[in-house]
Amino acid sequence: MRMAPDGTKRDAGGAGSRFYGDGADLQYFKGLWEKRSESPVQHSPEVWDSRAGEWIGRLGDRGSGAHMRGRASSAAAFLRSRGLLGGNDTVIDVGCGPGLFVAEFAHTAKHVTGLDFSARFIDYARKYAEVLGVKNVDFRQCDFNELDVGEAGLAGAYDLVFTSITPAASGKGCLDKLMRMSRKWCYNASFVHAEDDLAERVSRDVFGHELVSRWDGRGFYALLNLLWLSGYYPETSYYDETRDETAAPVPSDAAGLASRCGYEDSGSALRVLRYLDATGETRRRSRFRYGVIMWDVTRRDKR
Repeated sequence: MRMAPDGTKRDAGGAGSRFYGDGADLQYFKGLWEKRSESPVQHSPEVWDSRAGEWIGRLGDRGSGAHMRGRASSAAAFLRSRGLLGGNDTVIDVGCGPGLFVAEFAHTAKHVTGLDFSARFIDYARKYAEVLGVKNVDFRQCDFNELDVGEAGLAGAYDLVFTSITPAASGKGCLDKLMRMSRKWCYNASFVHAEDDLAERVSRDVFGHELVSRWDGRGFYALLNLLWLSGYYPETSYYDETRDETAAPVPSDAAGLASRCGYEDSGSALRVLRYLDATGETRRRSRFRYGVIMWDVTRRDKR
């Protein structure tokens, strides 16, 4: 233990706090990480249970399903190339959704755990692993914001703690919990830039304003600075993808586009549905740039 400037004791590592000091910069980036966007979505098990149907439906589509599984295989290949996904490694995917990364990682790792607060996603992930014949996995339904890592027996339980495009790890204190679960590496992937030509047209034509991206990279920016100020040595990389899709004039696609434009209510989704039906606007090209941050929780210096 060491003494902080305010006279309180602070743990420099292990099971205690992973953050040094009370500096204004550190507090700023902690706040930015914990509130990364102005999204109107209120994340809850009920919201994500309702959204899970759309995601699972996309997995059944030849194009979207192949794309989503491709992301998982690409991440696994990258981690293997870095020596972070070996036969003796244990991994947890926080906010695992339908379990694609869990199943893919299990082909190489000793054991993989998937954690999500949507019961519908967890049920699908279990069945998906069973269909693939993957045995070295387990799934837990829980709200990561409410999880007590120590009481759950998860402190230092994993060689790699993995998060990708998930709100699960953004709550107050969640970054600290991610690092407490790891005995070596943490990995986070997030959007740093996104373009969607159909959403841009819908925003202008239906809602009368230019599309304001919620994926402005603030999570990536916040995490990079927060880790550095806390004494870690974050490594970064980027990758791009382009999707060419067709949006059908159906309620699920309309609701997704309305949400992309910042509207979660049923009335807005209906306006988008009418627009798609009237104009025949179905072409959709999206371009995404992802930022990856990895860091070794055992490699740290005081700054």
